[in-house]
Amino acid sequence: MGLLDFMKRDRGYDIHSLEFCEVGKDGKKDTRPGVRLYDNSRYVMPVVRMTSRIDRTVTMKVRITAPDGKVHSYDFDAPLSRCENQSAYLPWWGSEDRTAFTQTGIWQFEVLDEKDEVVIGAPLEIVSLDILWEEMGWIHVQSGFEFSNTHQDYTIIDEWGTKEFMEPEYIAMRCKYMSLSKVEREITYDVRIENLATGKTKAFSHKVKLDPRGGWLQMCGWGNNKGTSYAPGKYVYRLYYRGTILGSGNFEVVKSPRQRGWIEPLSLVLYCCNTENEISSWAYGYCAQILVSGKLIEQQSFKGSYNILVAGFQYRSLEFGHPFKLKYKFYVDGNLWATHVKEYTTEQEGLLFIAFSNGLAAAGGAPLNSGRYLVEVYLETDDFEECCVSLRAISI
Repeated sequence: MGLLDFMKRDRGYDIHSLEFCEVGKDGKKDTRPGVRLYDNSRYVMPVVRMTSRIDRTVTMKVRITAPDGKVHSYDFDAPLSRCENQSAYLPWWGSEDRTAFTQTGIWQFEVLDEKDEVVIGAPLEIVSLDILWEEMGWIHVQSGFEFSNTHQDYTIIDEWGTKEFMEPEYIAMRCKYMSLSKVEREITYDVRIENLATGKTKAFSHKVKLDPRGGWLQMCGWGNNKGTSYAPGKYVYRLYYRGTILGSGNFEVVKSPRQRGWIEPLSLVLYCCNTENEISSWAYGYCAQILVSGKLIEQQSFKGSYNILVAGFQYRSLEFGHPFKLKYKFYVDGNLWATHVKEYTTEQEGLLFIAFSNGLAAAGGAPLNSGRYLVEVYLETDDFEECCVSLRAISI
């Protein structure tokens, strides 16, 4: 074929690809370009990528062959300008009442030139809208996730909307939804509850019946009736349908008074003195006034010669009437000097202060040796293993 024959056959433009968008009657795109749409589509717009070597208007035609063989076609004038591999949107076809593409199957689209020769063709798959709804899990989540702590029989312990739980038994989830199904439908959803600190995850499935009118979607709770399934920490709750995430929400499990040893440590201070009267004046005078004001007792600095060291531990009772044990360990320059253990019961008042001095006077009443003094306080209960809850160091 010679150059003249090639020029006669050259249209002055090339179309490299053909895809499709659903649009409204104003041409506004409802979907991204692709090769599959649904049987409720209004208008279908062909989207091409093309290269043009001319600056003029040419006549084109779109020919559409439905799965049953019926043909629809329309002509249009295309004003072209020089470009290379750029997107172009062709005129669209369909109906506002969504009846043009109700036939499912393969629709063949072809773009023809002014000589009715095919420039490019591509299939468009029209599938049932139910396939889309199936992919979307049959619901549209319309609210955030709410959580509740329940007993095994679903009776409420902590009301819906609670954000923090202590030793929860079964944590359930609910959210508002719009149903994408026109009929009542039974669907199985998957749940994954992950502890964000440890990555430990519990996965389970739950079957629900969807009301076509929508409403509250409620997932059964997971846990146990002892309240030991959820370690303290932050959790994320994710809802899935066949591997597709539909929504997520967060809740937190905080330590209960039992898990915290029934008290909240507030302050540990060390006090240096020389007589028992000074201890009483400090503990029942100065410290008592601080407690009445609701403030924390602060550490003071000491310079000089002292022969008694006192440790004062301030804490808040989290619940009344629970036994606990405190162990004080005194160190001098890293060496254990003395240990004192005493049992207590949490008081109703909440704020308490304990001053301990017995056995901590220097031998023979001599001044305390210069050095670094460290005191550690350990807490222990029937359910709470011995744990260091406070420490304080001072140099003399």
